[in-house]
Amino acid sequence: MSMTTQATSFEDILKQMNTAGNFIAAVLASEDGLPVASAPNPSPYDAETIAAMVALVKEFIQQAQTRIGLANVDEVSMIVEDHSRLVCRYFTADKQSFVLAVLVPSHQSYRRITTRAVREIQTLWTMSPL
Repeated sequence: MSMTTQATSFEDILKQMNTAGNFIAAVLASEDGLPVASAPNPSPYDAETIAAMVALVKEFIQQAQTRIGLANVDEVSMIVEDHSRLVCRYFTADKQSFVLAVLVPSHQSYRRITTRAVREIQTLWTMSPL
């Protein structure tokens, strides 16, 4: 399924993104750390744990911004021993904050594909908030 096809759900957007980028898994979470959608579903990873963890990372970022005067952070990534990475993209949609967490295989580009997914999520959220 192409990323240009209109997605009908957040899970559809994540599935399309994972296919386009050969990503391992993705979780869309609220700013409170609650999972909104995940793909694949069921995921080989615990979506609730990932959602809670990325919310903690966001809290750390906010403290760093306040204490050392960092500008707004829109992405954090962690590279693990096998060179895969957990990418956390922070964004808002109609004043609601979200985190898109994506497990990316080693040496795989991701920014363009995740940006496209973020835009689709923002559009879908604006059209029909939960």
